[in-house]
Amino acid sequence: MKIEKAFTLVEVLVAMAIFAIAVVLIFTIYFTSQKFYQKTETKAEILQNARVVLERISRELRQTQEIVTVLPQTPDNPSSPPTNEIEFQDGHTPSPYSYLGSDYYYIRYYVSDSAGEINRQYKVYCFDNCLSCLAYFKWNDTQMVDGVSTQAHGCPLEDRVIGEFVQEIKFWGAGNINIYLKLQKLNEQMDFQTNVFGRNF
Repeated sequence: MKIEKAFTLVEVLVAMAIFAIAVVLIFTIYFTSQKFYQKTETKAEILQNARVVLERISRELRQTQEIVTVLPQTPDNPSSPPTNEIEFQDGHTPSPYSYLGSDYYYIRYYVSDSAGEINRQYKVYCFDNCLSCLAYFKWNDTQMVDGVSTQAHGCPLEDRVIGEFVQEIKFWGAGNINIYLKLQKLNEQMDFQTNVFGRNF
């Protein structure tokens, strides 16, 4: 009688258990590494956005001649909280819109609450319809029309997104402007703060 060798039931069960444990370990390592990679990539994207936003605002603030937005001195005064946008005169020359012939160009940074994006608006001020401005003025210039004092109004020349994932931005200080920025993507949130010393204001 020929005896055929085969695995016993116990050996088969042990082999299947070892295989199952190996599969679970492999998938656990894979998903953990994917999660770590995604987390690292998300943080890198947040950092890149913060760097672009803060560098651009800081560079332009250093050159400005005048800040239009009234900024509080401190960030913790409930009666005068930090502003969530800032507008100032463009101190770089020549302006990309110098062909308009204005002596005054202005930059405004603000957050689009619905999209979580920070926008850079470039604008001029005039008294006419924005589509047919005949002359350009300072932001606080006024003129009398039929005995009524009218202030110049802003006319955007461009408005573009320069950063994403912005939850909050705050500005305060005088001479030394403080900027606080909070960004969030998925479950990752990071806070940044810097200050800018104005050269010309």
